[in-house]
Amino acid sequence: MSNRRSEVRYDVVGALWAQLELHEEARLRNVSVSGALLESPVPAALDSTQTVQVAVDGEAVAVEARVRHVTPVAKDRAQLFLIGLEFVSLPTSVLQSIEQFDGNIAAIE
Repeated sequence: MSNRRSEVRYDVVGALWAQLELHEEARLRNVSVSGALLESPVPAALDSTQTVQVAVDGEAVAVEARVRHVTPVAKDRAQLFLIGLEFVSLPTSVLQSIEQFDGNIAAIE
């Protein structure tokens, strides 16, 4: 069998990390000015920093958050994960929506 790769590949010796960003919708279970609890079909890496897209008044806003816990749960024969996030930076628009929570904040990706 011949090697069909067009580029040279190199073996990695030691630890070399990479990050794979997945765009999955998640259900917002609860939220506060310090963090949020999401229900997601995929887990997130514990202690990783994630950019979360939050819809506020129909506008997508990026929020930096650190994953503090991941708990697997079964729901309707599907595997889901409860992901606890701690906000690292919270834009003013998101902070104001949370403080005056009236259902303006929606889907998180």
